Amino acid sequence: MKRFLMATAAIALVTGAAQACEDDERVEITWSTIAGFYTDAMAQFAESFEAEECAKVNIVNIDNSQLYNKQVIEMVGQTGAYDVVTLETAEKAEFAENGFILPMSDFFADKQELLNDVSPTLRAMTVEYKDDVWGLPYYTYSAGMFVRQDLLDDAGEQEAFKARYGYDLAQPTTWEQHRDIAEFFTRKAGETLKGETLEKDFYGVGLMAGRFPEIQDELSAPLWGMGSDWLTDEGKVPVDDVEKVLSDYLELLKFAPPAALTVTYDGVMNQMKDGQIAMTHGFFLDQWPNAVQTEKLVPGARMAAIEAPLKKAYIGGFLLGVSSSSANPEMAMKFVAHIGGRGAQVPFAQMGGASTLTSVLTDPQFATADRRATNGQYATLNKVFDSMAGFSSNLFSTPFGAKIYNTMHIPLQAAAAGQTDARTAAEKLAQEVEKICGGACPIAK
Repeated sequence: MKRFLMATAAIALVTGAAQACEDDERVEITWSTIAGFYTDAMAQFAESFEAEECAKVNIVNIDNSQLYNKQVIEMVGQTGAYDVVTLETAEKAEFAENGFILPMSDFFADKQELLNDVSPTLRAMTVEYKDDVWGLPYYTYSAGMFVRQDLLDDAGEQEAFKARYGYDLAQPTTWEQHRDIAEFFTRKAGETLKGETLEKDFYGVGLMAGRFPEIQDELSAPLWGMGSDWLTDEGKVPVDDVEKVLSDYLELLKFAPPAALTVTYDGVMNQMKDGQIAMTHGFFLDQWPNAVQTEKLVPGARMAAIEAPLKKAYIGGFLLGVSSSSANPEMAMKFVAHIGGRGAQVPFAQMGGASTLTSVLTDPQFATADRRATNGQYATLNKVFDSMAGFSSNLFSTPFGAKIYNTMHIPLQAAAAGQTDARTAAEKLAQEVEKICGGACPIAK
């Protein structure tokens, strides 16, 4: 799975009174979704939907590595096998452009309060395309950054940092500061950290440089921060800009554990909890319940979830759309609204899920001290959406976005592994994207 949340709290679901409905009267819909936590949690909300509507929800669990391909096969064949599909951000435009899913703007015409509860930033990235709405996001893995705040606040470390770099040690607001902090906290066993002798090597940053798509999620933060994007408005890869952020990333690898070349997000979280790293790069805020465990596992550790440098980082989520071959599109759309609405999002948040609704992210019940371990990232997540207001990536506005996204890590990771240099990798990416799109990629908002 792309993002995994370590949350297992049981909750009591509060639903409306069950409608008087015989089983043979129920309208059946089938939902194809990701096997694992996401399905385990949302299956409970499918039951609450059945209690409110005369419906029967069949859930098809598919491994995330196979979900896209299996859904495309059914959509191309117009088999009607799935009524509701689960998409990632990069897949939205392809499914909409090819008529795989139905527009839902008319459905939401009298449900604007629900639609407006999703941050405009998240809506633009996940469900808006060509002036239509194509579903609702129900889970967000949008990124900020995690830091060991105890290290930044240590008086001895602050004094040494200022003597070396000439400015105060604090949460980084630029990628240059982030690089300095990564270098500063990289220590060998036998050196000291916060005045104590290290028994093992310590590193300034954890990176997701393995052969997984998350490497481009990390690189999106500095790329978007410099005002660029993976695709220009003309549908071309900006080779110079990609070379710049990739070159900086390669420099950061000097201050990351050697395992950086083999891991993705779960590996970085393991490094944090094992007391190996001082901070992350742009990192998925849904991982806060995982990251905060560091405070129990590493003596003296105190974690903070903050915005990434320049207040730009990866925005994305899982969204639900309705198949154009659905035999029961009206019931399927009601289900989408149920899973993405407060009735499901509030209890999902109580489980530690990364809610997509502003009203949930800002709900005082999730800002209390006893909710910090499960929802301590909510305020930062809301800040990320506010800071990126008006932003939309061209990568998610081309019907070739999914195919590009699923292959672009190959040249990027080749550079990280030292098999090529940043310039060659950026040029290779541009060549591959041109092949995928058959020339310049079409961009539509």
